[in-house]
Amino acid sequence: MKTLRTFSLLTFSLLLISSKICRGADYRYEACAPQNCGGGGPNISFPFFLPSQQSYCGYPGFAINCSSNGFPLLHLSENEYIIEDIFYQTRSLHVFNAAALLPSSIGSSCSQRLIGNATLPDGRFNYFGGEDFSLFFRCENVSDELLRYAIDCDGSRERSGEVDLAMFAGNEDWGSAVGTCEESVLARAELSGDEREDEVVDVAAVLRRGFVMNWTASDCSDCQESGGRCGFNETSFLFRCFCPDRPHSRSCKPGEIFSLDFFPFLVSSLYAFLCCVLIDFCAIFISLR
Repeated sequence: MKTLRTFSLLTFSLLLISSKICRGADYRYEACAPQNCGGGGPNISFPFFLPSQQSYCGYPGFAINCSSNGFPLLHLSENEYIIEDIFYQTRSLHVFNAAALLPSSIGSSCSQRLIGNATLPDGRFNYFGGEDFSLFFRCENVSDELLRYAIDCDGSRERSGEVDLAMFAGNEDWGSAVGTCEESVLARAELSGDEREDEVVDVAAVLRRGFVMNWTASDCSDCQESGGRCGFNETSFLFRCFCPDRPHSRSCKPGEIFSLDFFPFLVSSLYAFLCCVLIDFCAIFISLR
């Protein structure tokens, strides 16, 4: 009985060790390694994920594309935003509207065709910095006071009797512009000093300042600190921590050995046990004693 118990313990230990040797790191752990768009931008990891990665590497609604120039692009509502930096510890990122980098041959950065309202999807992102500023289109019978906010979008000043305007929200003339112009778009950017009442001379330059947003998704800190890579199970809609051995519920710490993912791991380990020559030799050696 003692020999059998010793054999069982030795076999189970060798089973766990050999499974790691034979299988290597878990494929989900490998698949979710941080990546970037190749243009010198920030590394992309949970909750964000790139088209080249599996969707389980990120959180639903946090897909990121890469521009032809290697910029990471986040599509929110009516706009494409270039991600300039990601601050994973504070769950925030600095972005600016991609229209700011469009060449003049495509159109002005303030064109209504190229920039939409800076609304955010419910539950995923919220503004942490920046101010609203409005672009007003097809404004007629504009007063001299409002003309100081005139901008040239798509040659608007060449249209008889119509101008386009730009000003930060909170400007004392903002209400007059609303009543004078046919359409408007609400954009977002950081204020530079006390310029709320100033003219917006260069719309592209203002857009290029960008702003900071916070995001809301599963907390990844415990998993990362334990050496894991965060992910998400879209079937069960639960957070996963992908570790070198297998997925865990929260982290790669040893205390989670009997989580729900342990039993599939045990089955794969048994398979590895049968395939590894080391176990066969040990079993034969012990049985002959």
